[in-house]
Amino acid sequence: MSKKIVIRTPNHLGDCVLALPMINETREAYPGATLSLLVPEKLSELYENNKAIDSLIKFPGQYAHGLAGVFKLREFIKDKEFDIGYVLPPSFSSASVFKLSGVKERIGYIADGRRLLLTKPLPLPTPINSCHRSELYFNLLKRSADVELEFHKPKLFLSDDDIADGQKVLNDFGINAGEEFVAIAFRAVGESRRWGAENYTELTKRLISESDIKVVLIGRGEDRIEGDKISAGAGSTKVSNLAGKTGVRELASIISQAFAFIGNDSGAAHLAAAVGTQIVVLSGADDPKETSPLSSRKKLIYLSNLECISCLKNKCELKGDLFMQCMKGITVDMVIQRFLELRSVN
Repeated sequence: MSKKIVIRTPNHLGDCVLALPMINETREAYPGATLSLLVPEKLSELYENNKAIDSLIKFPGQYAHGLAGVFKLREFIKDKEFDIGYVLPPSFSSASVFKLSGVKERIGYIADGRRLLLTKPLPLPTPINSCHRSELYFNLLKRSADVELEFHKPKLFLSDDDIADGQKVLNDFGINAGEEFVAIAFRAVGESRRWGAENYTELTKRLISESDIKVVLIGRGEDRIEGDKISAGAGSTKVSNLAGKTGVRELASIISQAFAFIGNDSGAAHLAAAVGTQIVVLSGADDPKETSPLSSRKKLIYLSNLECISCLKNKCELKGDLFMQCMKGITVDMVIQRFLELRSVN
């Protein structure tokens, strides 16, 4: 009888992209198996029409964490009789769901005191954070199934319909098929990773004036007000604010049609890498060795000389001139220079 496998996906877009190599090879590791994903519904679009996946079990995002979420997610899968479950989030609660749901073999990394909830707990590689997160997910499959698998960078395949849907959004904002534009993700979730509206406004103005290229601002619904400020500050009809106007696949389609992507290490940056768009990534509190988008078409801006670089903290704890120096030290000139380097090879 074929195995029934379920994977609990990560809770954030970037991590879900980084999980693609692992997810896409699961049935290679278990020939004849069926594969289901337990995934937050707002991220489920990422995995639609993926031939490696048999079904998506979508749940509201508010149940991703906590005790209430454990019992709610149990209801989603308790009657499905899964043989094997891979737990990608490192939380105690995510492992608890599989334990309480009767998933027979429960596989995940040892973290958050959940060793006893897993039937196959695997130690994290040492030193901690020495492995890129995408390879970390992939190696969980490879090590637990004890099979030889070849790692490939995350890749998202878009259909003709996906491309058409993205172009329709662009058309609504006055950007015709074939027109050059830059996609800018202007606001990071973590405060320590924010370059600031003032910098992005100046960058937008210079891209338009010096390279005669349109700019598309992308982000979440809550980013829209800041996007409007950047658009107004740029003072040009060549900038459009699409923050909150797209779903995941529409966003991926739009980015795939951009000349380049500029922004922080973020979900949008990982989408850009996965659809093959060239990218300029501003990195500071994050650690590029662990989470930077995997792309051969990437220009990384990273002030490696700073003692506090890659602190992994969401809020900068330094004071005075040292506060947010990893972001403040990145100048608009630096970003323009990396952009021009991409221009020179195209």
